[in-house]
Amino acid sequence: MPRLAYGVCVGSWDKFNQYVVPHTQDRQVFGISGQTSIAWAYNKILEAVRWHRGTVSGLVLQHDDLEITDPEVEAKLCAAFESGAGIAGVAGGMHRGDIAWWAHEPIGHVRYDSGQMIDFGAHSGPVDLLDGCLLAFSPWAIETLVFNENYEGFHGYDADISRRAADSGMPVTVVDIDVWHHTKLGFKTQQSQADWLAANEIFRKKWVEPHA
Repeated sequence: MPRLAYGVCVGSWDKFNQYVVPHTQDRQVFGISGQTSIAWAYNKILEAVRWHRGTVSGLVLQHDDLEITDPEVEAKLCAAFESGAGIAGVAGGMHRGDIAWWAHEPIGHVRYDSGQMIDFGAHSGPVDLLDGCLLAFSPWAIETLVFNENYEGFHGYDADISRRAADSGMPVTVVDIDVWHHTKLGFKTQQSQADWLAANEIFRKKWVEPHA
């Protein structure tokens, strides 16, 4: 049977216990709290998981308010890895010069706390950028990829790691997995919007302007 490890940058242990713990029973779970950078936290989790190489079939990095409701999640992700995927997620879109994956040929589906199911029609297939609510790393990705810690907050890290995988020649893909993201859509504060714009500028300087 496939076995995945799980990693979470924990902002709320109450959310972690409610939404993450139930579907990670009997699995290795790496949680880091008190961080202002999800990229830094995920790099620390990757370092820890590399000590357990050979014992897991992949790593799922997820938000502490994401509930995986699909009982076949591990089988589906491992099948994607066996088919060659470098990293996988539940939603994503194409690279058109910014980190707004949802604006460019998006695929996948995610339920939100508003009761709204965001469904882009197609539930699986290749993309350029993944939604960071869930990023599943293949064994190759665990050993090879590193998050860019220039993304100091909680935006842009997902788009950047997607491009790093693709730049290494590894497919980035959306897998048909049922999840419930216990948050509301959109920017929660003006600061969050400003942080998104700053992350988008970092992304453009790395992945857009040098190729213009």
